[in-house]
Amino acid sequence: MDDSRKYLPSLLMALFAATLPHVPILPPWVIAWCALNWGYILFCVSRSRPLPGRPARIGLAVAGILGLLVTYHTRIDSSAYISLLAVMSAIKPFEVSTHRDRMVTLFLAYFIVITGLLENDSLFMILYMFASVLVTTAVLVRINDPGRSLREHFRTGAVIMGQALPVMLVLFFLFPRMDGSLVGITRSDTGVTGFSGELSPGSVSGLVEDDSVAFRVEFEDDIPGFRDQYWRGISFVRFDGKAWHRQRRPSALGTPPDGTGETTGYRVILEPHRSRWLFLLDYPESAPADSTLYEDFTALSDDAVHRTRRYNAVSRLRGHTGSTPFPGSDFISLPGSGNPRSRDLAARFLELRPEPEQIAEAILDYFRAQDFIYTLRPPQAGSHPVDDFLFESRQGYCEHYASAFAFLMRAAGIPARVVGGYLGGEVNPYGNYLIVRQLHAHAWAEVWCPEKGWFRVDPTLAVAPGRADGGLEGALSPEEFSGLTQRYLRPFSSFFSQVRFGLDALSMQWEAWFSGYSYEQQREILDRIGIGYTRRGGAVKLLGAGVVLVFLLFAGYLVFQLRPKAKKADTVKRFYLVFLEKLARAGIPRRFGTGPLDFAKEAARRRPDLEDPIQEITHLYVELRYSADPGEDVFYRFRDAVKSFDPQRKPS
Repeated sequence: MDDSRKYLPSLLMALFAATLPHVPILPPWVIAWCALNWGYILFCVSRSRPLPGRPARIGLAVAGILGLLVTYHTRIDSSAYISLLAVMSAIKPFEVSTHRDRMVTLFLAYFIVITGLLENDSLFMILYMFASVLVTTAVLVRINDPGRSLREHFRTGAVIMGQALPVMLVLFFLFPRMDGSLVGITRSDTGVTGFSGELSPGSVSGLVEDDSVAFRVEFEDDIPGFRDQYWRGISFVRFDGKAWHRQRRPSALGTPPDGTGETTGYRVILEPHRSRWLFLLDYPESAPADSTLYEDFTALSDDAVHRTRRYNAVSRLRGHTGSTPFPGSDFISLPGSGNPRSRDLAARFLELRPEPEQIAEAILDYFRAQDFIYTLRPPQAGSHPVDDFLFESRQGYCEHYASAFAFLMRAAGIPARVVGGYLGGEVNPYGNYLIVRQLHAHAWAEVWCPEKGWFRVDPTLAVAPGRADGGLEGALSPEEFSGLTQRYLRPFSSFFSQVRFGLDALSMQWEAWFSGYSYEQQREILDRIGIGYTRRGGAVKLLGAGVVLVFLLFAGYLVFQLRPKAKKADTVKRFYLVFLEKLARAGIPRRFGTGPLDFAKEAARRRPDLEDPIQEITHLYVELRYSADPGEDVFYRFRDAVKSFDPQRKPS
């Protein structure tokens, strides 16, 4: 193996460690591209085969760029940027013949590591980034000092990272933050929340196996009861016969709701979902900062939620909005045809009970009396989905019941809409906050009447009342969980829940400190100590403070790090004493006043079988102690020779 190719396995290790956390967001072909190219490089290294030449490398680069253009077209976001770096990292190791090429490859690995913050800044991502930087730094040490062992490379890399830690902390607190994106690159537009602008059969039930966190909530007082934990996100108004769609242009809320009902204040920590809607407890009093509250009591952020969003809100715990004007014909409109049996059923309800609340109760009684089943696996509906659900299958999940209920109310001439959001959550005992996961996604209905305005009706509870008390496990039969992870881990569910809650509480504290350190907080801290860059002369003071800190750090480096000769002499002496101790245990002690060379001759005479290692260790020791510049490799050879020296073995 030539001198340049011996570094390839280490370089690939650094690139692999840097790219690994990006696998979930990379296109499948980019993952395969990296695996095939890196695998071929390792094959060539192991079989001493030549790597592709310049024409082949150019062809691979062109193919990779074309693949990215086909995948992303003109879209420029974090996923496209990371994919470009991954494609480059798969090709660059083919060209490492010079030291400059190897250094460029390592800098590419550093770039890939830092892009992890574009997608995730959680505690676990930060810890992994530190581990990845350690690997890359160890490889950097290796390509610049190849004579040492891998353990020494990692040790030196850890020392370098430790030296950089104070500078990192200073920059974290004092480096001017921008109120927005620093690089101008946004995340992809693909949402990770369970909701979109359309609600159709299966759109909510498909989330039950997704236990990822949607948001967390900290309450100012006690956490409300489960039946009050309706988290509103989207309201669906237009029905096309099969699916419900959001209202395109809802009006902003002109006046707050009336003052009835108990209020509760809370803080939501919303995970990024690439869309604008925020989730609020029914019914919010006002819009959170940088958002708008609409007449349907949904809130839209001014910008898409690409990073963890924190906002405070106050809501009233009640089942209705209070008296509001007639909402308009959009809330009673239905397609001109379709689902005739459901329309006839609504007409019969209207004849018997003309009031909106009475009709709603009649529909709920119908659900209770007709043996409806709450299930994740309803049969597929035909051309009349509401009729098929109400009169044929009578099986469905929350979106089926909410959709059918709203359809019947509209068919009876009563304004109704479907609301999508979340119901309930898990209380973390280690932090006393609520964790709402995607599997808590829920859909319910709202009906309008002149006295109450919009009031909530959850038809799911008529069929599965345990849904509002025990969550999914209280509403679904055990067979429904046949494909879920919790079925197989049920014997260990208590243990895993405690571990998960503990890790989540730790992660929550980290995000409050790290991710929550914003531009406003930094400005407040700097203003408090008198060097804020918004004050008069603050920029000069901030620059002066930075210079002083850098000078102190550099002085500390000079004091504690630039003393290698004294440290090395002590280390050399310590290893030589180990060598003498090993010979003494073998019955060859050194007499007082005997020099190293004379003792080596005496020891070699008494143990001719050890003459070569004794002479080697002695000559290396003399060179280290008395030579002006022995070189680092001499010390490592001396150290390794002493460690491997074993006079206790029997002579051959």
